[in-house]
Amino acid sequence: MTTPLPRPKRAKKGEGGGSGTLRADREKAGLTGSQDIHALPPEDGELLELDPETISPNPMNMRLELRDMDSMIADVGERGVHTPGIVMHTKVFMEFYPQWASRVKHPDRTFILGPGHRRHAAALATGRVMPAVLRDDIARNRRVEEELVSENNSRSGLSPIEQALAIDLLRQRVHEDEDRALSFDEVVERAGSAAGTVSKYLALLKLPEEVQQAIHVGDLSMRAGYSLSILKGADGKKDSPEAHSLQLRGWQLMRDEKLSVEAAKNRVALEGQQQFHAGKSLVAPVAVPEPREESTTQAGENQAPPGEAPKPVTAPSEGGEAAQSKTAGAPAAVAVIDTTDGAAAAASPVSPPVDPEVLRKAAADQRDLACRLLLAEERFAKGAESNARLVTMVLNPNEWKQAAAKAHGWLVELKKGPSSKKRPADYFTAVAASEDSGLMHRAAFAIGLAADEVRAAQPDRAWDARDVAHIQFLATSRASYQLSEWEQQQVELLSRGKQ
Repeated sequence: MTTPLPRPKRAKKGEGGGSGTLRADREKAGLTGSQDIHALPPEDGELLELDPETISPNPMNMRLELRDMDSMIADVGERGVHTPGIVMHTKVFMEFYPQWASRVKHPDRTFILGPGHRRHAAALATGRVMPAVLRDDIARNRRVEEELVSENNSRSGLSPIEQALAIDLLRQRVHEDEDRALSFDEVVERAGSAAGTVSKYLALLKLPEEVQQAIHVGDLSMRAGYSLSILKGADGKKDSPEAHSLQLRGWQLMRDEKLSVEAAKNRVALEGQQQFHAGKSLVAPVAVPEPREESTTQAGENQAPPGEAPKPVTAPSEGGEAAQSKTAGAPAAVAVIDTTDGAAAAASPVSPPVDPEVLRKAAADQRDLACRLLLAEERFAKGAESNARLVTMVLNPNEWKQAAAKAHGWLVELKKGPSSKKRPADYFTAVAASEDSGLMHRAAFAIGLAADEVRAAQPDRAWDARDVAHIQFLATSRASYQLSEWEQQQVELLSRGKQ
């Protein structure tokens, strides 16, 4: 056990502050008038007023930066620190946490902080005293991690990475009664969060540092970051150099090309691959989320156009089948998208055979939804992608009539252009005369996209390279289209030369 440490000096009642309980404490201790209450060592739970220079920051604090300090310093300078922090004697902390002793910033100071780092920094900046409750017991019971995580749960402004680091700190701690690390269930219980939430936070720490930094500063959402973390390398690990190369490539696509996270993962799977497997089997349609009210949108977050009703689209899965690929920057890496999240997959019952034409029609319906979703985006395609479709359209003039009819239906439903024009020819004539360059480019791209889709949806014909290029474009665009099993079979047949 540690030896009692000297009581810090504090203002007496009538001298600028103090607890107002000195007389009762003196009487309780049986002290005479010539003896000083400050000769007694402070006890756990006692409220102290400390010089902030006597307090060292806690090395276990996982906050990467202290935000909004200007307002905090101004408030403390005017009114003082009105919410006490928690302190421990530094010697007590270092005795029970020897693994952290070398990382204590000021080991010569009497106290070390638990929660309260922003208040302490403001007190240092203003020269104000720091009210704090002495809690050596949380060091002796080795519960400092819980105190820091508990404060994080009630604190606003923490980034997902800072929250993940705090939970990881808890995960690394040693059980107070046994010489072992805490189990996952114990971490979940002490973190005060659901098991799935804890798993997602810890998954963020396996991402490359550049991606973690993007999440920390708010350029990438936690949801999108977790989705990227599902990508594995050839060794099946999520934190290997191969996996990091894939994850980093996904973030670069989201940042530079403004792709959704699912589209970016599909692009990673497609690049340099021998066979393309971009998704799972058909899933039920869901509604497009309502647009957010923020003025800016994080990379990878799709929004419906203002003033338009949500359209049903294919729900993007967390990932797809193993995509056998040799990606740029990681020749040996295989883009593997984990969909189990650590849970055992349930065995699927054997289904009876389904008519291939039924599967073709179902896949065409799903692609039609993806095309509409893509056309609803403000950034629907790059110039090269749009031009390629126009070239194909010009070289196949017999396709124009059907393609224009489908494109007209899409654009009128999306309220793009002169919706009063009921005939496709009249509609596109009005668009051409509108002098709205954005609308003209959208309409031209819609016709090219529709030509590809009409052709791919035709019954009783084998797919060719143009059909494969069409679905690959949808999968790697902002539509984030997920291939059905039937479509994957067509790609495989073509890749093996079986028509």
